[in-house]
Amino acid sequence: MIDIRRMDVIERILRDLYENRQLLKTEKSDRTDGDERSISSLDYDYPLGEKLKNELMELVFYFETHQRALKENDRLAAFFAIRRAGDLAQKPADLFGNIEGAVDKVMYRDPRFSWPSIPEGYQLPKKLLTAGADALKCTAGFGVAGNGDVLMLWENAEGKIEVIKKDSVDVIRKTFIDLAVSIGVSIEDEDKILNENNQFEWCINYAESMGDQLENDLDQFLLSFEVHRIAIQNDDPLAAYIALMDGGTYAQRVANLFLDIKDEIDKVTVLDKRFSWPVIPDGYQLPEHFAINPQR
Repeated sequence: MIDIRRMDVIERILRDLYENRQLLKTEKSDRTDGDERSISSLDYDYPLGEKLKNELMELVFYFETHQRALKENDRLAAFFAIRRAGDLAQKPADLFGNIEGAVDKVMYRDPRFSWPSIPEGYQLPKKLLTAGADALKCTAGFGVAGNGDVLMLWENAEGKIEVIKKDSVDVIRKTFIDLAVSIGVSIEDEDKILNENNQFEWCINYAESMGDQLENDLDQFLLSFEVHRIAIQNDDPLAAYIALMDGGTYAQRVANLFLDIKDEIDKVTVLDKRFSWPVIPDGYQLPEHFAINPQR
């Protein structure tokens, strides 16, 4: 169970890092540093937790719509929905890719930041890990906080706690399994078929719940930034450095998961000719009975 409101601490951490190095405001907002991603890639006018919530809910909505349309034998709506899901999968991939890029800039590419060398065999102090885990403990009401099926929590405009469950995210994995089966590919085959370049044809680990994968990676991602924050407060630059490194690693893992979803959609909609879809007419929109607000 994860409270994605805690993502907003990442913005403060990166702001503080730059302010502590006394960088000019123009440098923080400069988007013309060639192909170098920087802290400016993050939208500081919009909470990261809110952004992830909206993007994930909308992505799940279009996968659900795809499956509904197939059950109703409306292949045009099904094709439109999954193509739309492909566009949406790119958004969280970019969000976490930009976080990883900002971390990489702070750690390696900006010479104005200096970090201590890492002693051989160094590990983060257990007390920092415990303190970070305690900071992430959910403040939601009893029954929600203890629900192991809950992936994410957030507050709506009325201050009420809302949730998204692991099973709802797993509609993505189930969709690709169903599509593979429709062309005679078993679940077991999806995890071992290689293409002519000796690469796996299917990008996603179909043996594991996608909700579990996302929960595990987000949990470690958020924990790393909390540990970094606490280490900075405790004047422990070595622990702060390692924790920030871990945060970048898990940001890339989450980004890669959404990129794999995007690649899988490209495969089943364009690249793999075993899938046959109708042509989407100009100006096509989903039939009204599918068009439920994804922010439901």
